[in-house]
Amino acid sequence: MNAFTVADDSSLIELIQQARSRLVFMAPAVSIPVAEALIERLNELKPEAVAITLDVDAETYRLGYGDPCTLDLLYAATRQRGCPFNRQVGLRIGVVISDDRMMVYAPTPLLIELGPHQEHRPNAVMVGPPSPTVLCEVGFGEHGYKEQTIGRDLVKETEITPVQEDLRINPPQKFDLARTVRVFNAHIDFVEFELVGTAISQKTVSIPTKFMGLDGDEKAKDLLRASYRVVGQTDMLSGKDLAHDKSLIIKKFLKSLPGYGTAILRTQKDEFEVAIEALRKSVESFKKKIAEDLQKEMDTNRKALHLALLPSVLQRPPKDWESSDGSKPKEADVGKWFDEELRSAFGSAEKLIGKMEVKVLYKAVTYESLKDPKFIEVAKRAFPSLDGLLDESHVAAAVPE
Repeated sequence: MNAFTVADDSSLIELIQQARSRLVFMAPAVSIPVAEALIERLNELKPEAVAITLDVDAETYRLGYGDPCTLDLLYAATRQRGCPFNRQVGLRIGVVISDDRMMVYAPTPLLIELGPHQEHRPNAVMVGPPSPTVLCEVGFGEHGYKEQTIGRDLVKETEITPVQEDLRINPPQKFDLARTVRVFNAHIDFVEFELVGTAISQKTVSIPTKFMGLDGDEKAKDLLRASYRVVGQTDMLSGKDLAHDKSLIIKKFLKSLPGYGTAILRTQKDEFEVAIEALRKSVESFKKKIAEDLQKEMDTNRKALHLALLPSVLQRPPKDWESSDGSKPKEADVGKWFDEELRSAFGSAEKLIGKMEVKVLYKAVTYESLKDPKFIEVAKRAFPSLDGLLDESHVAAAVPE
Protein backbone atom coordinates (compact mmCIF):
# COMPACT_ATOMS: atom_id res chain seq x y z
CA MET A 1 0.00 0.00 0.00
CA ASN A 2 1.28 3.50 -0.86
CA ALA A 3 2.05 5.97 1.91
CA PHE A 4 -0.70 8.27 0.64
CA THR A 5 -3.90 6.37 0.10
CA VAL A 6 -7.67 6.38 0.29
CA ALA A 7 -9.43 5.59 3.56
CA ASP A 8 -12.92 4.36 2.78
CA ASP A 9 -15.04 1.60 4.27
CA SER A 10 -13.25 -1.04 2.22
CA SER A 11 -9.71 -0.07 3.19
CA LEU A 12 -10.64 0.52 6.84
CA ILE A 13 -12.30 -2.88 7.08
CA GLU A 14 -9.27 -4.54 5.48
CA LEU A 15 -6.94 -2.92 8.02
CA ILE A 16 -9.21 -3.83 10.93
CA GLN A 17 -9.44 -7.46 9.79
CA GLN A 18 -5.63 -7.73 9.64
CA ALA A 19 -5.24 -6.96 13.37
CA ARG A 20 -3.96 -9.99 15.30
CA SER A 21 -2.51 -8.58 18.50
CA ARG A 22 -3.62 -4.95 18.80
CA LEU A 23 -6.39 -2.76 17.39
CA VAL A 24 -6.92 0.92 18.07
CA PHE A 25 -9.72 2.68 16.18
CA MET A 26 -10.48 6.38 16.56
CA ALA A 27 -12.90 8.45 14.45
CA PRO A 28 -15.80 10.90 14.83
CA ALA A 29 -18.21 8.05 13.97
CA VAL A 30 -18.40 4.90 11.86
CA SER A 31 -20.57 3.32 9.20
CA ILE A 32 -22.42 0.04 9.80
CA PRO A 33 -19.93 -2.09 7.76
CA VAL A 34 -16.97 -0.67 9.71
CA ALA A 35 -18.79 -1.19 13.02
CA GLU A 36 -19.47 -4.82 12.08
CA ALA A 37 -15.77 -5.33 11.24
CA LEU A 38 -14.80 -3.89 14.64
CA ILE A 39 -17.25 -6.18 16.43
CA GLU A 40 -15.85 -9.18 14.56
CA ARG A 41 -12.33 -8.32 15.75
CA LEU A 42 -13.64 -7.78 19.29
CA ASN A 43 -14.67 -11.41 19.33
CA GLU A 44 -11.24 -12.57 18.13
CA LEU A 45 -8.84 -10.43 20.18
CA LYS A 46 -8.32 -10.10 23.90
CA PRO A 47 -10.45 -7.33 25.47
CA GLU A 48 -7.37 -5.36 26.53
CA ALA A 49 -6.02 -5.46 22.96
CA VAL A 50 -8.86 -3.37 21.52
CA ALA A 51 -9.69 0.32 22.06
CA ILE A 52 -12.48 2.13 20.19
CA THR A 53 -12.95 5.88 20.51
CA LEU A 54 -15.75 7.93 18.91
CA ASP A 55 -17.18 11.44 19.34
CA VAL A 56 -20.70 10.31 20.41
CA ASP A 57 -22.48 13.55 19.51
CA ALA A 58 -25.67 14.11 17.49
CA GLU A 59 -24.09 16.79 15.31
CA THR A 60 -21.45 14.29 14.20
CA TYR A 61 -24.18 12.18 12.59
CA ARG A 62 -25.99 15.17 11.11
CA LEU A 63 -22.71 16.06 9.37
CA GLY A 64 -22.60 12.55 7.95
CA TYR A 65 -19.53 11.05 9.63
CA GLY A 66 -21.30 7.77 10.35
CA ASP A 67 -24.51 5.92 11.15
CA PRO A 68 -26.06 6.59 14.58
CA CYS A 69 -27.32 3.01 14.97
CA THR A 70 -23.69 1.89 15.37
CA LEU A 71 -23.60 3.41 18.86
CA ASP A 72 -25.92 0.72 20.23
CA LEU A 73 -24.09 -2.02 18.31
CA LEU A 74 -20.65 -1.04 19.58
CA TYR A 75 -21.81 -0.33 23.11
CA ALA A 76 -23.43 -3.76 23.42
CA ALA A 77 -20.45 -5.58 21.87
CA THR A 78 -17.77 -3.82 23.94
CA ARG A 79 -19.74 -4.30 27.12
CA GLN A 80 -20.19 -7.99 26.40
CA ARG A 81 -16.47 -8.46 25.74
CA GLY A 82 -15.34 -6.19 28.56
CA CYS A 83 -13.21 -3.90 26.41
CA PRO A 84 -13.30 -0.08 26.55
CA PHE A 85 -15.61 1.98 24.37
CA ASN A 86 -14.28 5.51 24.73
CA ARG A 87 -15.42 9.00 23.91
CA GLN A 88 -13.44 12.03 22.75
CA VAL A 89 -15.55 15.16 22.38
CA GLY A 90 -14.98 16.98 19.08
CA LEU A 91 -12.83 14.26 17.52
CA ARG A 92 -12.40 15.04 13.82
CA ILE A 93 -9.51 12.83 12.70
CA GLY A 94 -9.35 9.10 12.11
CA VAL A 95 -6.61 6.81 13.41
CA VAL A 96 -6.31 3.04 12.96
CA ILE A 97 -3.53 1.05 14.58
CA SER A 98 -3.59 -2.55 13.40
CA ASP A 99 -0.71 -4.40 15.09
CA ASP A 100 2.32 -2.41 13.91
CA ARG A 101 0.63 -0.57 11.05
CA MET A 102 -0.86 2.87 11.55
CA MET A 103 -3.15 4.90 9.29
CA VAL A 104 -4.14 8.50 9.89
CA TYR A 105 -7.02 9.76 7.76
CA ALA A 106 -9.48 12.60 7.28
CA PRO A 107 -13.04 11.31 7.80
CA THR A 108 -15.50 12.58 5.22
CA PRO A 109 -18.66 14.45 6.32
CA LEU A 110 -21.17 13.24 3.74
CA LEU A 111 -23.28 16.35 4.23
CA ILE A 112 -20.46 18.30 2.57
CA GLU A 113 -18.95 15.94 0.01
CA LEU A 114 -18.99 12.42 -1.33
CA GLY A 115 -16.59 10.03 0.36
CA PRO A 116 -13.23 9.27 -1.33
CA HIS A 117 -13.60 6.76 -4.14
CA GLN A 118 -10.62 7.38 -6.41
CA GLU A 119 -6.92 6.72 -5.86
CA HIS A 120 -5.88 10.18 -7.02
CA ARG A 121 -7.98 11.74 -4.25
CA PRO A 122 -6.17 10.52 -1.13
CA ASN A 123 -7.43 11.32 2.34
CA ALA A 124 -5.09 9.10 4.37
CA VAL A 125 -1.46 8.34 5.04
CA MET A 126 0.14 5.13 6.22
CA VAL A 127 2.79 6.20 8.72
CA GLY A 128 4.33 2.83 9.58
CA PRO A 129 4.65 1.54 13.14
CA PRO A 130 3.12 3.89 15.73
CA SER A 131 5.62 5.84 17.81
CA PRO A 132 5.92 5.19 21.56
CA THR A 133 4.37 8.61 22.19
CA VAL A 134 1.28 7.74 20.14
CA LEU A 135 0.92 4.40 21.91
CA CYS A 136 1.15 6.09 25.30
CA GLU A 137 -1.47 8.70 24.43
CA VAL A 138 -3.98 6.12 23.19
CA GLY A 139 -3.48 3.99 26.33
CA PHE A 140 -1.16 1.27 24.95
CA GLY A 141 2.03 2.49 26.57
CA GLU A 142 3.95 0.89 29.43
CA HIS A 143 1.63 2.41 32.02
CA GLY A 144 -1.59 1.93 30.07
CA TYR A 145 -4.53 4.16 31.03
CA LYS A 146 -2.38 6.35 33.30
CA GLU A 147 -0.56 7.83 30.30
CA GLN A 148 -3.62 8.03 28.05
CA THR A 149 -4.49 11.57 26.91
CA ILE A 150 -7.20 11.02 24.30
CA GLY A 151 -10.43 9.04 24.60
CA ARG A 152 -10.21 8.78 28.36
CA ASP A 153 -13.98 8.99 28.95
CA LEU A 154 -15.92 5.74 28.77
CA VAL A 155 -19.14 5.86 26.76
CA LYS A 156 -22.17 5.39 29.00
CA GLU A 157 -25.59 4.18 27.94
CA THR A 158 -27.07 7.35 29.44
CA GLU A 159 -25.03 9.35 26.90
CA ILE A 160 -26.24 7.35 23.90
CA THR A 161 -29.97 7.79 24.54
CA PRO A 162 -29.91 11.64 24.41
CA VAL A 163 -27.95 11.51 21.16
CA GLN A 164 -30.52 9.23 19.55
CA GLU A 165 -33.42 11.35 20.86
CA ASP A 166 -31.74 14.48 19.48
CA LEU A 167 -31.45 12.79 16.08
CA ARG A 168 -35.07 11.65 16.23
CA ILE A 169 -36.24 15.23 16.77
CA ASN A 170 -33.78 16.79 14.33
CA PRO A 171 -32.71 14.00 11.93
CA PRO A 172 -29.87 14.22 9.40
CA GLN A 173 -30.75 15.44 5.93
CA LYS A 174 -30.48 13.16 2.96
CA PHE A 175 -26.82 13.69 2.25
CA ASP A 176 -27.05 13.31 -1.54
CA LEU A 177 -29.70 16.06 -1.65
CA ALA A 178 -27.74 18.24 0.78
CA ARG A 179 -24.66 18.03 -1.45
CA THR A 180 -26.82 18.83 -4.47
CA VAL A 181 -28.04 21.95 -2.66
CA ARG A 182 -24.40 22.99 -2.21
CA VAL A 183 -23.68 22.44 -5.91
CA PHE A 184 -26.69 24.51 -6.94
CA ASN A 185 -25.99 27.30 -4.47
CA ALA A 186 -22.34 27.42 -5.53
CA HIS A 187 -23.32 27.96 -9.15
CA ILE A 188 -26.79 29.50 -9.46
CA ASP A 189 -29.13 31.83 -7.61
CA PHE A 190 -32.82 32.43 -8.02
CA VAL A 191 -33.56 36.05 -8.95
CA GLU A 192 -36.67 38.17 -8.57
CA PHE A 193 -36.21 41.10 -10.96
CA GLU A 194 -38.86 43.84 -11.22
CA LEU A 195 -39.12 47.25 -12.80
CA VAL A 196 -41.68 48.99 -10.62
CA GLY A 197 -43.79 52.03 -11.43
CA THR A 198 -42.21 53.10 -14.72
CA ALA A 199 -45.13 52.20 -17.00
CA ILE A 200 -46.89 55.49 -16.27
CA SER A 201 -49.19 55.17 -19.27
CA GLN A 202 -50.60 51.95 -17.79
CA LYS A 203 -51.61 53.64 -14.54
CA THR A 204 -55.36 53.95 -14.04
CA VAL A 205 -57.68 55.23 -11.36
CA SER A 206 -60.96 53.62 -10.46
CA ILE A 207 -63.98 55.84 -10.94
CA PRO A 208 -66.25 55.46 -7.90
CA THR A 209 -69.55 53.97 -9.06
CA LYS A 210 -71.46 56.57 -7.04
CA PHE A 211 -70.48 59.12 -9.71
CA MET A 212 -72.27 57.09 -12.36
CA GLY A 213 -75.64 57.16 -10.69
CA LEU A 214 -75.37 53.68 -9.25
CA ASP A 215 -75.96 54.46 -5.59
CA GLY A 216 -78.16 51.78 -4.08
CA ASP A 217 -77.82 49.41 -7.04
CA GLU A 218 -75.41 46.84 -5.58
CA LYS A 219 -75.74 44.40 -8.49
CA ALA A 220 -74.80 47.10 -11.00
CA LYS A 221 -71.85 48.12 -8.83
CA ASP A 222 -70.53 44.58 -8.87
CA LEU A 223 -70.83 44.37 -12.64
CA LEU A 224 -69.31 47.75 -13.45
CA ARG A 225 -65.78 48.70 -12.45
CA ALA A 226 -64.82 51.71 -14.57
CA SER A 227 -61.23 52.92 -14.74
CA TYR A 228 -59.52 55.90 -16.33
CA ARG A 229 -55.91 56.40 -17.44
CA VAL A 230 -53.92 58.84 -15.34
CA VAL A 231 -52.02 59.99 -18.45
CA GLY A 232 -52.19 59.31 -22.16
CA GLN A 233 -49.97 56.83 -23.98
CA THR A 234 -47.37 59.34 -25.08
CA ASP A 235 -43.84 58.11 -25.86
CA MET A 236 -42.34 60.51 -23.38
CA LEU A 237 -44.36 59.15 -20.47
CA SER A 238 -44.67 55.51 -21.47
CA GLY A 239 -41.43 54.20 -19.94
CA LYS A 240 -41.15 51.83 -22.90
CA ASP A 241 -37.39 52.36 -23.22
CA LEU A 242 -36.89 51.21 -19.65
CA ALA A 243 -39.05 48.15 -20.28
CA HIS A 244 -36.98 47.39 -23.39
CA ASP A 245 -33.70 47.62 -21.43
CA LYS A 246 -35.11 45.33 -18.75
CA SER A 247 -36.07 42.73 -21.35
CA LEU A 248 -32.53 42.79 -22.78
CA ILE A 249 -31.05 42.20 -19.30
CA ILE A 250 -33.36 39.23 -18.81
CA LYS A 251 -32.46 37.84 -22.24
CA LYS A 252 -28.72 38.15 -21.60
CA PHE A 253 -28.42 36.94 -18.00
CA LEU A 254 -31.49 35.12 -16.70
CA LYS A 255 -32.96 31.71 -17.37
CA SER A 256 -36.57 30.77 -16.71
CA LEU A 257 -37.15 27.53 -14.82
CA PRO A 258 -40.86 26.97 -15.58
CA GLY A 259 -42.80 26.34 -12.42
CA TYR A 260 -39.90 27.32 -10.15
CA GLY A 261 -38.72 30.83 -10.97
CA THR A 262 -35.90 32.64 -12.72
CA ALA A 263 -32.21 31.90 -12.11
CA ILE A 264 -28.77 33.23 -12.95
CA LEU A 265 -25.30 31.70 -13.04
CA ARG A 266 -23.16 33.08 -10.25
CA THR A 267 -20.34 33.65 -12.71
CA GLN A 268 -22.56 36.24 -14.41
CA LYS A 269 -23.74 38.04 -11.27
CA ASP A 270 -21.08 40.78 -11.34
CA GLU A 271 -21.90 41.67 -14.95
CA PHE A 272 -25.61 41.43 -14.15
CA GLU A 273 -25.20 43.88 -11.26
CA VAL A 274 -23.44 46.35 -13.55
CA ALA A 275 -26.40 46.20 -15.93
CA ILE A 276 -28.85 46.60 -13.02
CA GLU A 277 -27.00 49.67 -11.77
CA ALA A 278 -27.15 51.20 -15.24
CA LEU A 279 -30.90 50.54 -15.34
CA ARG A 280 -31.33 52.18 -11.93
CA LYS A 281 -29.56 55.29 -13.22
CA SER A 282 -31.87 55.29 -16.26
CA VAL A 283 -34.89 55.13 -13.94
CA GLU A 284 -33.61 58.09 -11.92
CA SER A 285 -33.03 60.05 -15.12
CA PHE A 286 -36.54 59.17 -16.34
CA LYS A 287 -38.06 60.34 -13.05
CA LYS A 288 -36.36 63.74 -13.27
CA LYS A 289 -37.19 64.22 -16.95
CA ILE A 290 -40.93 63.58 -16.69
CA ALA A 291 -41.70 65.16 -13.31
CA GLU A 292 -43.03 68.53 -14.51
CA ASP A 293 -44.76 67.29 -17.66
CA LEU A 294 -46.35 64.38 -15.80
CA GLN A 295 -48.19 66.62 -13.36
CA LYS A 296 -49.47 68.77 -16.23
CA GLU A 297 -50.71 65.69 -18.11
CA MET A 298 -52.41 64.33 -14.99
CA ASP A 299 -54.10 67.65 -14.30
CA THR A 300 -55.30 67.89 -17.90
CA ASN A 301 -56.81 64.41 -17.82
CA ARG A 302 -58.37 64.93 -14.41
CA LYS A 303 -60.05 68.12 -15.59
CA ALA A 304 -61.26 66.37 -18.74
CA LEU A 305 -62.81 63.61 -16.65
CA HIS A 306 -64.36 66.18 -14.31
CA LEU A 307 -65.87 68.01 -17.26
CA ALA A 308 -67.23 64.82 -18.82
CA LEU A 309 -68.87 63.43 -15.67
CA LEU A 310 -69.98 66.57 -13.88
CA PRO A 311 -73.36 66.94 -15.69
CA SER A 312 -74.46 63.43 -14.63
CA VAL A 313 -73.11 63.95 -11.10
CA LEU A 314 -75.06 67.22 -10.82
CA GLN A 315 -78.18 65.43 -12.00
CA ARG A 316 -77.76 62.54 -9.60
CA PRO A 317 -75.34 63.45 -6.81
CA PRO A 318 -74.24 60.63 -4.49
CA LYS A 319 -76.65 59.80 -1.67
CA ASP A 320 -74.02 60.46 0.99
CA TRP A 321 -73.88 64.10 -0.18
CA GLU A 322 -77.57 64.66 0.55
CA SER A 323 -78.87 66.09 3.82
CA SER A 324 -80.76 63.86 6.23
CA ASP A 325 -84.04 65.47 5.07
CA GLY A 326 -83.28 64.39 1.47
CA SER A 327 -82.39 67.84 0.13
CA LYS A 328 -79.64 67.84 -2.52
CA PRO A 329 -76.42 69.85 -2.22
CA LYS A 330 -75.86 73.08 -4.15
CA GLU A 331 -74.30 72.77 -7.59
CA ALA A 332 -71.22 74.67 -6.45
CA ASP A 333 -70.69 72.21 -3.60
CA VAL A 334 -71.17 69.22 -5.91
CA GLY A 335 -68.59 70.59 -8.32
CA LYS A 336 -66.15 71.29 -5.50
CA TRP A 337 -66.58 67.90 -3.78
CA PHE A 338 -66.37 66.02 -7.06
CA ASP A 339 -63.11 67.80 -7.89
CA GLU A 340 -61.69 66.94 -4.46
CA GLU A 341 -62.51 63.26 -4.88
CA LEU A 342 -60.91 63.12 -8.31
CA ARG A 343 -57.77 64.85 -7.03
CA SER A 344 -57.55 62.25 -4.26
CA ALA A 345 -58.05 59.39 -6.73
CA PHE A 346 -55.44 60.69 -9.19
CA GLY A 347 -52.87 61.55 -6.54
CA SER A 348 -49.84 63.63 -7.41
CA ALA A 349 -47.04 63.19 -9.91
CA GLU A 350 -44.53 63.33 -7.05
CA LYS A 351 -46.21 60.39 -5.32
CA LEU A 352 -46.50 58.42 -8.56
CA ILE A 353 -42.86 59.00 -9.49
CA GLY A 354 -41.68 58.14 -5.99
CA LYS A 355 -42.71 54.52 -6.52
CA MET A 356 -40.37 54.00 -9.47
CA GLU A 357 -37.55 51.57 -8.71
CA VAL A 358 -35.62 48.51 -9.81
CA LYS A 359 -36.04 45.57 -7.45
CA VAL A 360 -33.62 42.64 -7.40
CA LEU A 361 -33.84 39.89 -4.81
CA TYR A 362 -31.61 36.82 -4.75
CA LYS A 363 -32.73 33.54 -3.22
CA ALA A 364 -30.80 30.32 -2.67
CA VAL A 365 -31.93 26.91 -3.85
CA THR A 366 -33.54 25.12 -0.91
CA TYR A 367 -33.27 21.54 0.28
CA GLU A 368 -37.05 21.23 -0.02
CA SER A 369 -37.10 22.23 -3.70
CA LEU A 370 -34.59 19.51 -4.57
CA LYS A 371 -36.94 16.83 -3.29
CA ASP A 372 -38.81 17.40 -6.55
CA PRO A 373 -36.91 15.45 -9.27
CA LYS A 374 -38.51 17.62 -11.96
CA PHE A 375 -36.67 20.64 -10.60
CA ILE A 376 -33.24 19.13 -11.32
CA GLU A 377 -34.34 18.16 -14.83
CA VAL A 378 -35.56 21.70 -15.53
CA ALA A 379 -32.38 23.22 -14.07
CA LYS A 380 -30.12 20.96 -16.14
CA ARG A 381 -31.92 21.99 -19.32
CA ALA A 382 -31.50 25.65 -18.46
CA PHE A 383 -27.89 25.28 -17.27
CA PRO A 384 -26.21 22.29 -19.01
CA SER A 385 -22.95 23.00 -17.14
CA LEU A 386 -24.60 21.74 -13.94
CA ASP A 387 -24.84 18.19 -15.29
CA GLY A 388 -21.23 17.16 -14.69
CA LEU A 389 -21.03 18.97 -11.36
CA LEU A 390 -24.10 17.15 -10.08
CA ASP A 391 -22.70 13.78 -11.19
CA GLU A 392 -19.56 14.38 -9.11
CA SER A 393 -21.51 15.31 -6.00
CA HIS A 394 -24.03 12.47 -6.24
CA VAL A 395 -24.37 8.90 -5.14
CA ALA A 396 -23.95 8.27 -1.47
CA ALA A 397 -26.27 6.36 0.75
CA ALA A 398 -28.93 8.73 1.97
CA VAL A 399 -30.16 8.84 5.52
CA PRO A 400 -33.91 8.09 5.50
CA GLU A 401 -36.21 10.78 6.71
